Amino acid sequence: MKYWFVVHDLMAYSQHNDMIGCRVKEKGLRTPKFAQFAEIQKGDKIVYYATRDKVVVGIFDVVSDMEYLANDPYWNEIIVFSIKPIDMPPEGYYLDFKKFIDDENVQLSLFPKKKIWARYLQGKTCRKLTQNDFEKMRSYLQKSNYLVETKMLKLKKTRWHMRERKIGKAKEVTQIHQKMVERWMEKQRLQFGPLRPTILSNVDLNRILPESTWLHENTKQIDGLSILEFGGLPVHKAVLEVHHKGVREDTVVRIAIILPFVDHIDIVGAEEDISKIRELLYRIADNNVLRARVEFHTFREYLA
Repeated sequence: MKYWFVVHDLMAYSQHNDMIGCRVKEKGLRTPKFAQFAEIQKGDKIVYYATRDKVVVGIFDVVSDMEYLANDPYWNEIIVFSIKPIDMPPEGYYLDFKKFIDDENVQLSLFPKKKIWARYLQGKTCRKLTQNDFEKMRSYLQKSNYLVETKMLKLKKTRWHMRERKIGKAKEVTQIHQKMVERWMEKQRLQFGPLRPTILSNVDLNRILPESTWLHENTKQIDGLSILEFGGLPVHKAVLEVHHKGVREDTVVRIAIILPFVDHIDIVGAEEDISKIRELLYRIADNNVLRARVEFHTFREYLA
């Protein structure tokens, strides 16, 4: 049995008070980012520390082997252990760790230089504890003058949570893009009856442009390309551009570059974005060509 000092936060504890977690090393890889986290085993004991608030929530047993969660609703892709409380402060209180560490009778092996104790935890998800350090922390959980009321603390999002929020938003953007691309591909397959166009997604603009106009720097992509051939020659080229949470001007530039070389362009986005993109395009492109070749759709309209 080993002892661990696990660094999480109160937001994480409110989301999963029966788990501790560590981000994966790489997407899809069932290995924790911090190798030491993988050393934890079922039967070990942990001190659950909430950073920023600088409190110890309590003492827990590790009651499971290491597990991989592909898409947790709060933590996304994560490596976890299940935990069970075994020694907690009185209900409604946490151990004020700063007050504890400042006690002249407290000296821990975990923090050789006591005055800079917080630095030993920076960038860490867990640190191994000696049994003496573990028992010292445990002994202070019931000392009333070292406790802080939980109602005095507000849940704060740490960098870890802000990162997971960004990941969640990125996934949302990806899902919307994918949904629009799949819908567009379906329409392209049905458009020409028995004829079957070649349909591609995430296509480099140079795949569309004549070689004499290829981009050699800052190559850009378009979300979809459909090419109908007859006798081995392209007779119809259609493209899709989905705008969601991106820079409108960048979308306008991509459309302007390929406009002379395609027969049809579908631009899909939020109503406000579509309105602005249309306005910008009509400022810089041939209006007659735009009217003949470009269709603007909102997300709702396109899925109807």
